[in-house]
Amino acid sequence: MKIQNAWLKAMTAAALCMGLGGCGGNGDSVAGSAGTGSAINPSEVGSNSPATPSAYRVVVNSQNPDYAGVSRTFQAPACSQNADTPRAGGGVYSIHLTSASGYTIAFSVFEPKSFDCSKGNPLVFHGHGFGGSRETTPSGLLKRLVDNGIGVISIDQRGFGESTGSVRVLDPDYEGQDLLQILDWAEAHLDWLRYRNDKPVGNRQYNAVMGSTGGSYGGGYQLLIHNIDPWKRLDALTPDITWNDLRYSLNPGGAYGIKDFKPADGEVTPQGVVKTGWDALLAFGGEEGSIAPKVQAGNFQAVPSSGLDNLIRETLVRGVAANRFPAGALEFFRYHSASYFCDDEVAGTQSFLQGTLTPKYPQTKPDPVDILFSQGFRDSLFNFNEAWRNFQCYRNLVAANGGKGDVRLITHQNGHILPVSAYGQPVVGDLAEQGAQNGLNTIEFQRPAGPRACGDLSVDDADFAFLVSKLLTADESAAIAKQDTTGAFQTLAANQNKICVSMNDDVGQTKASAGAATWIPVGQFAAHNAPAVKGGNTDSLLDPVTFKFDPQSDPTSAATSGVLGLLRDVPAPAAVPVYTPASDVALAGIATGTVSITPTVAQLSNPACTQILAGASQSPVGLLGVDPACDPIVFLGLGVYRNNAWRLIDDQPTAVRGFGTRHVELNGVAEHLKAGEKLAILVYGYSPQYPVSGSRDPLSPVVVVQGTLNLPIAPFGGQ
Repeated sequence: MKIQNAWLKAMTAAALCMGLGGCGGNGDSVAGSAGTGSAINPSEVGSNSPATPSAYRVVVNSQNPDYAGVSRTFQAPACSQNADTPRAGGGVYSIHLTSASGYTIAFSVFEPKSFDCSKGNPLVFHGHGFGGSRETTPSGLLKRLVDNGIGVISIDQRGFGESTGSVRVLDPDYEGQDLLQILDWAEAHLDWLRYRNDKPVGNRQYNAVMGSTGGSYGGGYQLLIHNIDPWKRLDALTPDITWNDLRYSLNPGGAYGIKDFKPADGEVTPQGVVKTGWDALLAFGGEEGSIAPKVQAGNFQAVPSSGLDNLIRETLVRGVAANRFPAGALEFFRYHSASYFCDDEVAGTQSFLQGTLTPKYPQTKPDPVDILFSQGFRDSLFNFNEAWRNFQCYRNLVAANGGKGDVRLITHQNGHILPVSAYGQPVVGDLAEQGAQNGLNTIEFQRPAGPRACGDLSVDDADFAFLVSKLLTADESAAIAKQDTTGAFQTLAANQNKICVSMNDDVGQTKASAGAATWIPVGQFAAHNAPAVKGGNTDSLLDPVTFKFDPQSDPTSAATSGVLGLLRDVPAPAAVPVYTPASDVALAGIATGTVSITPTVAQLSNPACTQILAGASQSPVGLLGVDPACDPIVFLGLGVYRNNAWRLIDDQPTAVRGFGTRHVELNGVAEHLKAGEKLAILVYGYSPQYPVSGSRDPLSPVVVVQGTLNLPIAPFGGQ
């Protein structure tokens, strides 16, 4: 999610939009008192079943029987009807549509450099990150596509850039309808679109050849289109650093995405912890990215209906106040996620203080499709677990449909990173520097990002090769591959059933450094069964390991469950060594197992915890998160001992909340462990990625943490 000068610029935007009622009063949120019915505006979303499209003639596809007999009004003819005198390509222009609810949908069209008047040209959609806006001139990957005969449409998502309305975070019933309207516009106005008959849908024997690209929010929109488009018009998707389940992204630690989860005898249901670092930054960035462009353009009438939707503001306010998200809001965010369509978990009620939502779309499994997922192991907003669940979901769809479809996964060392600099200069940066000069430790949110590449394979090169190979003919693709000097075409072709695992997270290394990446066959990928099914097997070189941290036996490294652990390294994390490899290995995947949290003094446990938590969940703000002797929170991670210190691998702490034993899945990591290097379980009482959502339990400051974990250890075969 792209944040631009989020901290300082957001202050101006936030001043325009104080409180829950200050912005977003556009009729999109729930109207009336709580429980009064649906928040969906039927005039905007339309009916559940699309009307049969009108038959029309396609100039460059005159033999297409689906569109014979009726002409369309094109934006500008690319080719004459006899295809003898095509005009030049390469045009750039912007379009502003009006959505069904009266808001603006803005996007830019980049014509292919040259038109193919016999077969037409494919089209790729591009989406920006959260808080960002569309591209208005092609550059980078988009220019490479245009130069090679593929048109591009870059979109301002609802509420951002020149598009108006409130930001509902890719709601199928709002952003989803705007996106489908753009696809409809492209078919009605671009006479150079390519059609082919290898994917008939409904009464359409021919379908437009379309793909998509983008990262973060620009990855989420791609999955949304594919999951709700009745004509299945996207043929190839390339989402980078995007989410599978926003419940997990924003409130990790719960039993989200674990198929058929039921606590075993004696186990408790995992509880989520509000990821306040990212939640706050996204709130500021969302408000600024939506409101500021309208102010700068003088479009002041759009300001009151811009910014985050009131439902999202309510969720964030209640989440921070109560130290937990309300259950109804979690269901709202799940509806905005691929997991809603992928998983078998029954959907719950989307309820708010402002009312209850009735979603438009049923939980229908999407069709198989060609997708290249890419994901950063250093990403602390959408971590590797999200990419793995997406990869599993869409790969399973391919397997269930006779193997038709190509689903890939590559990783890198970039993504959503929270260094101190993310919060803007000079305010926080100056304070940190002054503190260091006075001998104070600086809170290290995360180390800087590494290469956006898996070894020698950059994400942009991989996306380009994937889109070209899927959208163009074999001969066209081969001709482009022959001129390509990156090696991406050959690399993808040679590793179709492998995952590229990036292990280069040391700042200063180049993407091609020794040990930077390894390709692991999907069937041998460590922990390849674990995330989908509770207690699933871990394909590892190791038997499960046990660990125990008891602060009474090691008081010098005591990690607290609350306010005492104010800095990442002071006090030092409790480190419980669990493994030392005899030869080089790859730590790559998701560690799973069980973790137990118990009080150091049994008498401090509260027998009324169940009743307290039940009562808190019924309150708009819970008990302000103060749940006496009921709510310890610790953070676990895998660490490697280097340069005389323990280092948290990939900056990935996993929140574990509440007394009792529960099934856990640590955040996925990847590391090249050399012979003799120590691996440990690190235990923290505080994480700066969760600045105001640590334990607020005054009676559980110190706890015992122990468990059993399956570690994803595989042979190393890196570059």
